[in-house]
Amino acid sequence: MKGWPRGAQAGTLLQGDAREINGIPDGWATLVITSPPYPNNFDYADATRLEMTFFGEVTGWGGLQDGVRKHLVRSCTQHVSPIVNQTAQMVDSLEVAAIRDELKVVCNRLEAERASHGGKKNYHTMIAAYFVDMAKVWRQLRRVTATGGKICFVIGDSAPYSVYVPVDKWMGELAIAAGFRSSTFEKIRDRNVKWKNRKHRVPLHEGHLWVEA
Repeated sequence: MKGWPRGAQAGTLLQGDAREINGIPDGWATLVITSPPYPNNFDYADATRLEMTFFGEVTGWGGLQDGVRKHLVRSCTQHVSPIVNQTAQMVDSLEVAAIRDELKVVCNRLEAERASHGGKKNYHTMIAAYFVDMAKVWRQLRRVTATGGKICFVIGDSAPYSVYVPVDKWMGELAIAAGFRSSTFEKIRDRNVKWKNRKHRVPLHEGHLWVEA
């Protein structure tokens, strides 16, 4: 390819679902660096609406729902409205067995808290679905990561309805349950401490979750 240094090779871009990781052979990766969605109700599909509308890929809300949202890791209440009645089933699923007891407590608190808020957001379903999805990601990452390989997740915790969700802790436990050898979290910064008009005052943080195969 013209302009490339001698001996350099172009990368290969694979489009796929992180919960399945098709097309990657077992034990291939020695380093994985990523920043998955945070379970903080940010609608990643809506964040792409301007660009996708400009390029004619969607024409309205229905296009986002059918063409984008249903394919994403479920980190927003917009993703989970049709499956609210499956919350208990997800909490009891094999995928999240390593964190089930704590997850159940948090989801029950979120469901109870929901009744006292006007928006009545289905955060309890969102949190359950999010960790089921991420447990699947960890299992697939273990399959494609070589022994001795490392993974770095840039991740932050969450507190919907002021109910604290220890995201980095649970992520590490799901990684170990998937067969990884070790997990450590390195805090980079505090969050939710600067502004006074936040919806809650629960201290949050963000950092690097290091996992070794």
